[in-house]
Amino acid sequence: MASEPAPRDSSSPRSSDNAIAVISAYGAFRVLMVLLAIWTFFAGFSLITQGVGALSFGNNSASAERVVGAQMMMLAPVYGLLAWRREDYRLLIWIPYAAQLAIILPTVYDLFISRDRDFQDGALMLIVSLIFFVLLVYFWFSSKPADFFHPAEEDEEEELDADGQDADQHEQASPPPSRRSTSY
Repeated sequence: MASEPAPRDSSSPRSSDNAIAVISAYGAFRVLMVLLAIWTFFAGFSLITQGVGALSFGNNSASAERVVGAQMMMLAPVYGLLAWRREDYRLLIWIPYAAQLAIILPTVYDLFISRDRDFQDGALMLIVSLIFFVLLVYFWFSSKPADFFHPAEEDEEEELDADGQDADQHEQASPPPSRRSTSY
């Protein structure tokens, strides 16, 4: 006689309930673009209104801060477009990288090389921009396939001819046709 299987315990979790949620590099890039759009909008708004002292340039240049703030606020919709439809606006993908570098490079120069700015005046912008830039680069590298950076060389790939045989074996079986040298 065949015995019937034991009934399942309904209190134990199913394997589908224990699944780990994984986000792709594409999805993570979208989340990063949304966060970058929000940060850029509020940082730009703060520079325009001069509301947060940690985001100011520290040189009492109110007009320059307003101009930079307006520029930052204009970048926020571009980041939103990239988060929404990255494939449609793929020609704009360089803008987040360039914008973060446009903040990082002058701030590093002012803080560490020329020492025109105190660290407390530029630390918040520098740290946040560095974090966004590192994450952008990381997601760019992780979204590419492994052979994108190290393509296989032609010597390593085996080429098959129309009959499905190795091209090297086919060439050894039949001698190459004679080559004529022509001079012009």
